[in-house]
Amino acid sequence: MKSLLVIQRWNDTESLTPATGRPYLDLLLNTLGFAHIDVLELTPGERFDLDKVDSEVRLILVQGQTSGSITDNGRLRRSLLSGLGLSLGLDSEGSDRLRVVGAKPLYNSEEVESGFAIKRHGRIVAYFENSVWDLNKSFSEVMLSILTEERSSRRIRFHECWLVEGVGHTVDMTQFMEEEELAQCYLKYLPAGDVAILMPKFMGDEFKNRLKSRLQNHLYTTYPQSLEEGLGNLLRENNATVATAESCTAGLISDRLASTPGSSDYLLSAYVTYSRQAKITSLGVAEVLIDKYGEVSREIAIAMARGALKAAGTTLAVSATGIAGPGGGSDEKPVGLVYLAVVSSDGSVLEHKGFYKGNRDRIRLQASQTALHMLRRIITK
Repeated sequence: MKSLLVIQRWNDTESLTPATGRPYLDLLLNTLGFAHIDVLELTPGERFDLDKVDSEVRLILVQGQTSGSITDNGRLRRSLLSGLGLSLGLDSEGSDRLRVVGAKPLYNSEEVESGFAIKRHGRIVAYFENSVWDLNKSFSEVMLSILTEERSSRRIRFHECWLVEGVGHTVDMTQFMEEEELAQCYLKYLPAGDVAILMPKFMGDEFKNRLKSRLQNHLYTTYPQSLEEGLGNLLRENNATVATAESCTAGLISDRLASTPGSSDYLLSAYVTYSRQAKITSLGVAEVLIDKYGEVSREIAIAMARGALKAAGTTLAVSATGIAGPGGGSDEKPVGLVYLAVVSSDGSVLEHKGFYKGNRDRIRLQASQTALHMLRRIITK
């Protein structure tokens, strides 16, 4: 089934995890039976005409403003209500809160009503005051309720979505699943190098338990959720704090750690030491070590992480140094080579030598993904 995401132009940035939550939103829609998603951009303040939407579109998601936006949602919301023939009424007797009459409310993580969903003329329409992804769990519950009411759940091919860690290249799932099991499921490869396993309902508990046992720590969530969100919860639960020391990723790791609300609980310091001198001055990396091994090396990655750990006084530190390209590579150290390290205050060390493919942005993205997974692994080891 087709779906349409309506956003206001300039609200959704070209970030790693935009306000809409894609690609995780796509995975969530896949598990609800919507295999195809289109995007319609509106000029801020523009009315939205439901009658102009293709009749084949069975789900319409309308995002109002994103966090920090100064866009006025009033006209967009009013045009949507008018097109649906809906009106506002009091939430309940004695309440001064308004609610869309006949629609199912959507709530954010603080249990504040922030949108609504309704089925009209054979299609489902959902409106979100803020980011679509902020309301993903409430939206999923309401969608399942609507689909169950209309007895259309049989059309949903995939009911679960598991995310599996990659290392910057295609994950060979044949080491974890039999050929007939792979044929029943659908694998979706994500931009950061991980893979999503979409599985139908008839793949029972025996299969899931066996797959979990085989995947072990490669499996990091059984719900469409960003790595940043899951890692943030894990860091908070373990009272862990993090410092980053980055060269080729130039702050991307710390940016991703800071992308979830409450990240100040665990992200304490970030060092972008792009130059040789910055590594020496800010992180205390020995100059003789750089002379011997070069800035892009296993030894320097570990030294950068240890320097950040000491300078910031955190329980964990992660580092990255490599060649993101398009120039600067050699036969010995080609473009895409990145050394990563995670160290902890108890003396534990994890290191990784990665070879990433693609353009500069893709190499940096995949290296940052590996760095976040290494933090996850050192906590859950």
